[in-house]
Amino acid sequence: MKAVVVPELETERLLLRRVTPDDLDEFGRRIFADPEVIRYLPRRDLTPRQHAERAHQIFDENWSRHGYGGWLITDRLDGQLIGACDLDPEEPSEVELGYSLARAYWGKGMATEAARAAVRFGFENARLERIVAVVVPENTASSRLLERIGFVHEKQARRHGFDVVYYALGRDQFQPGNEFYRVLMPKSSRD
Repeated sequence: MKAVVVPELETERLLLRRVTPDDLDEFGRRIFADPEVIRYLPRRDLTPRQHAERAHQIFDENWSRHGYGGWLITDRLDGQLIGACDLDPEEPSEVELGYSLARAYWGKGMATEAARAAVRFGFENARLERIVAVVVPENTASSRLLERIGFVHEKQARRHGFDVVYYALGRDQFQPGNEFYRVLMPKSSRD
């Protein structure tokens, strides 16, 4: 696999950056060890650390193969791990937006801020034509977030043992907004 370069996304409060091996214990503990955070996520048969390792591997593989993937969401000022956000190629013509936040950060608009940045990167930098998101109907907060950033309800389906709702946003419907957003190349790739 070629060297993985993961651009960082900076927003008003957040820095979305590459997951590193040093992040895995905290990533596992904050996200995958909390039953409320993973309630709507598949693959609960993994330990929190294994789930974090798997996410890290998938994120890096996607960056290497497709030029987009996943980021760790951190507080821009103090570096605290908040969650993860990703653009994952599910099918040749579909890229799925995913996000999860540690419970301490719920209800503060941070998931919206991170998702908006990832979608903007997807359309402006990765040149995607369409992004989908899949939500369990009971996860009303996630549905509201998607609608807030322009996604439209598309269909209902069954996936990973869950009844789900598909949302979609096409490049032609995307509105970047005027929130602070900047793409930074990691220091190692700027040298």
